[in-house]
Amino acid sequence: MIKHIIKPGIRARLTLIILLISLLPLTFLGHQAYDYQKRIITEEVTASHLELSNTLAHGIYENLEFTRRLLNAIGMLEAIKSQRREVIEDFFNALMSQFAFFKLMYLIDSNRNIVASSDPNTKLPADWLYSKAMQRSYQGSLSEVFKSDDGAFYMTLESVIKSTQLHSINGVLITEVNLTSIRDLLRTALRNSRSQCLILDEAGTVIARSSPKVHTLEITAAETIDSDLTKLKTIDGEPYLITAVSLKKFDFYQAPNWTIVLQIPEKQAFFAADRFRERITRILGLTAIISIILAILLARGFTAPLANLISGARHISRGDFDQQTVPLSNDEIGDLTRTFDEMRINLRETRADLDYRIMQLSTLYEVGKAISSVLDFRKLQNMILEIVVKVIKAEKGSLMLLDESEKILTIGVAIGLSEEVARDTRLEIGESVAGWVVKTCQPLFVRNTQSDKDFHTIKKAHIRAGTLMCVPLLAKDKLLGTLNVSRSEPDSFSDKDFELFVNLANQAAIAIDNARLYRYAVTDEMTRLYNHRYFQQRLDEELQRADRYENFISLIILDVDHFKSFNDTYGHPEGDRVLKTVARLIEKNVREVDIPARYGGEEFVVICPEKNGEGSLTPAERIRSAIESYDFRIDGKKIQITVSLGVACYPDQARSKAELIQKADFALYYSKHHGRNQASLYNPIMNRQPEQG
Repeated sequence: MIKHIIKPGIRARLTLIILLISLLPLTFLGHQAYDYQKRIITEEVTASHLELSNTLAHGIYENLEFTRRLLNAIGMLEAIKSQRREVIEDFFNALMSQFAFFKLMYLIDSNRNIVASSDPNTKLPADWLYSKAMQRSYQGSLSEVFKSDDGAFYMTLESVIKSTQLHSINGVLITEVNLTSIRDLLRTALRNSRSQCLILDEAGTVIARSSPKVHTLEITAAETIDSDLTKLKTIDGEPYLITAVSLKKFDFYQAPNWTIVLQIPEKQAFFAADRFRERITRILGLTAIISIILAILLARGFTAPLANLISGARHISRGDFDQQTVPLSNDEIGDLTRTFDEMRINLRETRADLDYRIMQLSTLYEVGKAISSVLDFRKLQNMILEIVVKVIKAEKGSLMLLDESEKILTIGVAIGLSEEVARDTRLEIGESVAGWVVKTCQPLFVRNTQSDKDFHTIKKAHIRAGTLMCVPLLAKDKLLGTLNVSRSEPDSFSDKDFELFVNLANQAAIAIDNARLYRYAVTDEMTRLYNHRYFQQRLDEELQRADRYENFISLIILDVDHFKSFNDTYGHPEGDRVLKTVARLIEKNVREVDIPARYGGEEFVVICPEKNGEGSLTPAERIRSAIESYDFRIDGKKIQITVSLGVACYPDQARSKAELIQKADFALYYSKHHGRNQASLYNPIMNRQPEQG
């Protein structure tokens, strides 16, 4: 029989050819597909690690930067500048109970004496600490990482305290920052990832790891590693795919010289590829047996199914997982074809899942960038909603904020909603969709608003969306509001869309909470415009910038007409409501670069960088017109509210900050004493102060 098979006859040659055609190409293509899959997986691991590195780098920097900013803000408080030990130590204790990352806090005066400490029993080298703090403040650097007796890692941060006139240094505020938040950030970011993460300081010491079980790589921050490539290294005898990225790569201001190391065991990374190889091996063995039997009996009938299988393998080797391989027979080759197609489907699903995860990480990274780069509350809200609507592919979206004092939800920003709806929507807790989500603190996903029976118990009649998602914005167990998106067609959001939406909402909550912390420090509590102190600070900065670039800067001052009479007639609560509305209208009618603020009482100011006096009359008139035409109502009765405005320009009409404010104030009083409800540009004839009345 063997001699007959190897005899150089037609059957033998055809059998050999069929065997070669069936086995060799399949082996080659299987190997190519295996190599291609390993290459793709390596590239995807690299991309995933780089995206994770970006996310972690921004998260680490934001943690450190937030702590630095918070410490600087604390150093500006009058309670700190007073240097009263009892007051400061009580404040330190309250602050450390609020922020767990503060490990120890102390204040050193300009004579290098410790004024106050959160732990009076701690012996501190005050002179050395003061010198190092001043040195680092001058160089703009961070301290090295220290290790405490209990094994915890920490850094020191300092804030130089200047006198009220900013001419001298009163002391240094120093805190020891617990780095456990870095560990928590790693564990959160890698919760659903198979990769492991280490954070190394400049000396190569592991200061944080995503899990206590993570093996340590013997590497220092100074070792050269190409961060654009994932390399194979051995740790404790086991091969790992490792990507190391230095924080210095991201050009952060004052970023520490740390290294982010992401690693995944090779077995885990190439699990799907190894399974594919095993299945290919089994298939090849089965194909060899079947081919020998069928080649002898049915050589011609074997050609077409094999060609079909080879075609499918070629599609896979090119990365085309959508081309279905249909069995042409109901025999072993047909089974092989079906098995091969199952592998194709598995590979396609694996690839789709990896693509989705990468997209999810990329999206979360974009939101992370918003966290690190934007502190302006209004700008941040717009950015978050635009990103969410774009990624989710929603038709409508809104970000609603909870007013804790009034226990109502209002729309901060909206896309796809009318201005009237966005302006007038006010929901109580428990009312409609967003109110229900706030009340329950549970996300809501309604696939079909028409058929969902539970939804009809909480909806409002005017809701016409086919499918909607609403998620509470929670940050540090604090409810901030809701994030809402919808489409007109039912069942147009998937479970993956909802998962991504929830993750985006979590990121948005962190961003909004950080912005609110900053906003509370620089804004007026009632109107939410910038406060008087921040206005003075920004005016100084903008004047310096105008001098540096030889540009203009204008100042608008406005005052609500007859406001005292209004308060006497309708009461201060209604007066406060008017001031809030006026503030909102001012904010809506100026540029994003303009700086609106509450000057005091019913007086407001707007800093207009790079605008001369004539140019600033346009937004002034826009503000005046918007307020005049606004429908103010008390008990259903329309009340006419108007404002008078004054405009002055630097350096055309003023040569100093005080003079600029004075000239704008002259123009304001000119408007008030020439009929009110008008905007006036400063003119020297206005220097004569009119009689008050």
